[in-house]
Amino acid sequence: MTATQSLKIYEILQRHFKNENDAKTVVSEIESIIENKFEKEKTTLATKQDIYQLREDMSQFRVDLEKNTNKIMTWIIATIIAMTALIIAVIKL
Repeated sequence: MTATQSLKIYEILQRHFKNENDAKTVVSEIESIIENKFEKEKTTLATKQDIYQLREDMSQFRVDLEKNTNKIMTWIIATIIAMTALIIAVIKL
C-alpha cells in the first residue's frame, strides 16, 4: 500500500472517528492486512524473470520439436510402408 493510499484512508477515517489515534490504528491494521496478503501471494506470482525464462523454454521446445518432426515423419512413413508390405504379403498368402 502506498503512502498516498494510506493518507487517503486516514483522512476518510479521521472524519468518522473523533479520536485521531483510532483512525491511525485502523489504517495501520489495514496496511498490515494488505501486507500479509501480499506476502502470502508473493510466492505464486510470476516475476519478469520467470516470464522471460518461460519464453526461452518455449522457444527451445519449439526448435527441438521442429528438429524431431523430421525424425518422427520418417518413422511414420517407414511404418506405413512396412504395414502396407505386410498387408500385401498376407493377402497373397
